[in-house]
Amino acid sequence: MFRKSVLFGLLMLAIVAVACATPTEAPKPAAGPAPTAAPKPTDDPLKGLTDAQKTWAKAAEVGPFAPAKQDWAAIEAAAKKEGKVAIYSNSSRWPDIKKSFEAAFPGIIVEGYDISTVDLITKLQKEQKAGVYTADVILCGDYSTLVNEMLNPPNKMLWNFVPDELVALVDKAALEPLMYHRYGLTTFVYNTEVYKEPPIKNIWEITKPEWKGKIVLPDPQKVAMGLLALTVITKNSDAMAKAYQDAFGKPIQLEAGVPNAGYQWIKDVLKNEPALTSSSGDVANAIGAKGQKAPPVGFTTYSKIRDVIAGNLAFDVMWNMQPIIGFTEETALAMANQAPHPNAAKLLIRWMEGDEKGGKGFVPFYVPGDYPTRKDVPPPQGAKPWLDVQKFVWSGAGDTSYVYTNSIKVRDFWLANLKPK
Repeated sequence: MFRKSVLFGLLMLAIVAVACATPTEAPKPAAGPAPTAAPKPTDDPLKGLTDAQKTWAKAAEVGPFAPAKQDWAAIEAAAKKEGKVAIYSNSSRWPDIKKSFEAAFPGIIVEGYDISTVDLITKLQKEQKAGVYTADVILCGDYSTLVNEMLNPPNKMLWNFVPDELVALVDKAALEPLMYHRYGLTTFVYNTEVYKEPPIKNIWEITKPEWKGKIVLPDPQKVAMGLLALTVITKNSDAMAKAYQDAFGKPIQLEAGVPNAGYQWIKDVLKNEPALTSSSGDVANAIGAKGQKAPPVGFTTYSKIRDVIAGNLAFDVMWNMQPIIGFTEETALAMANQAPHPNAAKLLIRWMEGDEKGGKGFVPFYVPGDYPTRKDVPPPQGAKPWLDVQKFVWSGAGDTSYVYTNSIKVRDFWLANLKPK
């Protein structure tokens, strides 16, 4: 996560201590900083806002100053006077949005920045704390951090803006407290060139000796989705315990210092010495590269299936793996606090949500692995229906408080049990 750790030095000492432990000594989780108390929404929507934020919000007509009905003709006219909109995006697909938006709205230039989720949040936090307001629109993962750290005063860095036509077309949970841009999937995958069927049927099989050194994962210290996935696994500890018994025919026995079955899975995976990457894309490349004799397994963003369709990689999802096949990552689409071009930001947000045909600004994301939130948009060609997929994935968006509070504990546990290279 992105809360500043004042105990980084102690954390490093803890890792050294684990490395020096005797073979019979169970490594203990490193002591991490207490989670930052998340600002909570209040009954008074103006409470905690600075005078500058109130003035901006009133002029921008957002939050408590939003009109009962949005006048899109007026918004477009004001956006053209602004002439520009800046988007901070955790997706490299923003240039496609720029191209279609500028064609539809000549005179409004899209300025974009492709930034990883970790760096995007850090950049926005540093800028706004320094009084620098450059961003208009934020497209970003790590939903729990956005909601718990950046949405409510006194750390008001984001505003939720929902185009009015979406209210009847999108589930309320996907509109509040921050609107989702799409549902994304991160799934366990295997190389289809070598394996004719999924080689793993149960999530615990990854911890077996035959997979030692043959697991690739996104580094949870670098990839927000990697940490989110591990945290969600610890949240579903009962299901993980049942899956263990199904896999090995006996109840799970937790090692000393291990809180639950989800944590035990993390520790057992680390015993198998997984390779760690700095992006989910690197995981897909490592698993799906053609010409391998003994390819690894792991989890990666399923939208990389576009490289399979293009013939560049060979991988697929372990569709029948128990108890899950992967995780959902809800990507937020929001307006930045004190955005310098608020009307252009509204127009871009509306554009990026697409239409009933999956078109307009959503086209770059209308691919298998990414799902629109709109109920009137069918899933992309070749994708399983979203309602079917939901049955076999776990999500942290329904309990952002758990994810926010426990992700640091999971990170510290990971570090305490990570074998030094």
